[in-house]
This record gives sequence, structure tokens and C-alpha cells, in this order.
Amino acid sequence: MTLGVYINFKTEAREAIAFYGQIFGSECTDLMTYGDLHGKEEGGPEMDDATKKLVMNASIQIEGDTVMFSDTPPFMANFIPGNNVTLVLDTKDADKLTRYFDALSEGATKVMPLQKTFWSEKFGQLTDKYGIGWSFNLSA
Repeated sequence: MTLGVYINFKTEAREAIAFYGQIFGSECTDLMTYGDLHGKEEGGPEMDDATKKLVMNASIQIEGDTVMFSDTPPFMANFIPGNNVTLVLDTKDADKLTRYFDALSEGATKVMPLQKTFWSEKFGQLTDKYGIGWSFNLSA
């Protein structure tokens, strides 16, 4: 299992990826936009062209660790600088992922229950009772 860092931006994720990538000699090869999501999930939010261009998920390697990035589109929770870092548990062990999600759910605000997405068989998000954001991802 790995523990990763996820940094959210209002609309500056592409700029930050380029900035950090230049500093650390890393190139992003997995950028997905909210436009890539549109139409793949039933009942998804309507998006204007500007929102479709925002970064939904991307990552770079910094000294061997994965740092992930995302923009915060208008249909999601308000972007609050200082509360824009999330810890990410990524594992191939579905039982362990569920166990950690359930344990951290005590007193937490569930943002997204563990569920199948187009990128993972199990993915979920919550903000724990201490205000720390967590994402849970089952790797293929």
C-alpha cells in the first residue's frame, strides 16, 4: 500500500504541474480533465467549456513519490486555500481498503462512499473527524 499526497487548486493545477515538474525534473503523463469524465458517468453534472478543461486528476513523481493534482470545479465544494491537501491510500487489497475507510468514517463526513468508478473498482472520499481529507483507491 502507498500513502500519497493530493493537492487541489481552484483553477491553477496545470500551472502548478508545470512549475513543480520543472523544478523536480518530472513530466506529467496521466492528465485527465473534467471533460474526459463528462458522459462517462450517468447523471454527471453539466459543465461549461471552461470547466471541461480543468484538471480532474494528474500526477508527477517527486523524488520517487507520487504527488497528485486536481482543480476544483464550480459544481464541487468550495475551494479553500489551506484545506486543499488530501491523503490518498492506494492499495490492491480490497478488504484492507474497506477496513480503513470504515474505521476513518467514524465521526467523518463522507464525501463519496466506496464505489466503482471508471478508473477503479473501489474509490471513496471522506473528511475525518479532525478535518483531514482522505481518498481511498483500489489499484488494478
